[in-house]
Amino acid sequence: MSFDSPAYRKIDLSERSTQIISIPTQEEYIDQMVNAMRFFFGTGDDTYADLYSSTKQNFGFKGFVLAGPPGSGKTEAVTEAGRRLWGELAEKSIELKLLHISTADINRGRVGEMEQRLRSVFQEAKAEIGERTRTILLFDDIDTLLMSRDDKRSEEWSVSLNATFFHELDRLRTDRTMICATTNKSDNLDSAVKSRLTIKQAPPPTFDEMLTVAREELPIRGTRKGVTRDELLKKVVVRINQSIEEGEPYSFRLARKSAYEVIMNEVVGWE
Repeated sequence: MSFDSPAYRKIDLSERSTQIISIPTQEEYIDQMVNAMRFFFGTGDDTYADLYSSTKQNFGFKGFVLAGPPGSGKTEAVTEAGRRLWGELAEKSIELKLLHISTADINRGRVGEMEQRLRSVFQEAKAEIGERTRTILLFDDIDTLLMSRDDKRSEEWSVSLNATFFHELDRLRTDRTMICATTNKSDNLDSAVKSRLTIKQAPPPTFDEMLTVAREELPIRGTRKGVTRDELLKKVVVRINQSIEEGEPYSFRLARKSAYEVIMNEVVGWE
């Protein structure tokens, strides 16, 4: 009997996100993802089922990779896209599932075990295949899982893992299962990944968008010491600017971290 954990984590798409705030930069590529999933997973007019499925079940498009700097909201954007589509498909009695896969979920020490765990992800997706089930496979930081075969650090195990992934990917039915991967380093992706999955850019937020996110993390009434929310936000701006001057890129992560640091300073007294 194996007590090892699954090679994936199921995300409950019925739960409302507490992280997503409507940000124009992020909304643009969330909408694009929803439209792509709606086309392949839907059943109405001008969907894949309407235009192709009777004649072409193994479609060449298998999904995409969101490429962008760390903290630009790629993973939460994929999850949010799934949540938005979940409600639409549920109205048509179609169940949408999202399996989150990270390198830590796959990595194991014994020979052949990583390939077996990666294969089990696709087996789970296929097990869910049916007229009323759709599955999103979210591979987080896919460049750390599938190292380019041209990379000098690439070893025999990584080549074997890549081969397993490409073999399983080529057999996917996109109208039932779609890959949505993320990467901070698209240049490190194997060329075979780029030939099978479309690269979509997930640009960093603007400075104003960072402030919108940071403001949502601050207490509505300010602090009991009389510091208002707007005054707290000004302190956040200082911290963000200091980090940017030190070379840290624009990101939602930086916005939230700066807000938390101001709260810890103002309420807890933690310098």
